[in-house]
Amino acid sequence: MRRHDKEVTDRAALEAVLEQAGWGTLGLVAPDGRPLVVPMNFLYHGGRLYFHSAPAGEKMAAIRTSGAATFLVVDAYARIPSHAFGPVQACSASQFFKSVMAHGRVAELQDLERKAEVLELLMRKLQPEGGCEPITAASPTYQASVKGIAVLKMTVDRLSRKFGLGQNLKPEARAEVVRLLEQRGGPEDLRTLEAMDRVRHTD
Repeated sequence: MRRHDKEVTDRAALEAVLEQAGWGTLGLVAPDGRPLVVPMNFLYHGGRLYFHSAPAGEKMAAIRTSGAATFLVVDAYARIPSHAFGPVQACSASQFFKSVMAHGRVAELQDLERKAEVLELLMRKLQPEGGCEPITAASPTYQASVKGIAVLKMTVDRLSRKFGLGQNLKPEARAEVVRLLEQRGGPEDLRTLEAMDRVRHTD
């Protein structure tokens, strides 16, 4: 990583991004060697990533051919205008963020009980309020769906992560960003101020 000032080594902070994010992009290698990037809902559980998919298509062909994968999650925060850092140059305009990238391999789950368990956990993430029948492999409601859908497990060999929340700013520049965010006062600005404060106290 070139920008070491944005690197994060706290695994709890890293896993919090994976647990809270709704979706990310799965990078694969197509059978003909082309890069393939697919937006995916996902579940992070027990140190692994899980996805669901139709059982056929370009994505599944890539997984069955190679299985090598990279998965990226980005949590976007407030945009910071250039005038927070000076009245002339535009190139300092930015957007604060947290990102996590996982590197590993993706394979299909074949066991129906395990597939149903993952789908149920993913459902709880997407719809925590419930209101539906739990997913089990034995349920007549879900038997055909569990058999027909592809459930994918990504074993993570390496995680890389980068948080850009102003932790590299000089005190006077950081103070100006804080002043600007407080003045704007939108929901994303307040969320950004909280994240900046947490990163500052965990560095």
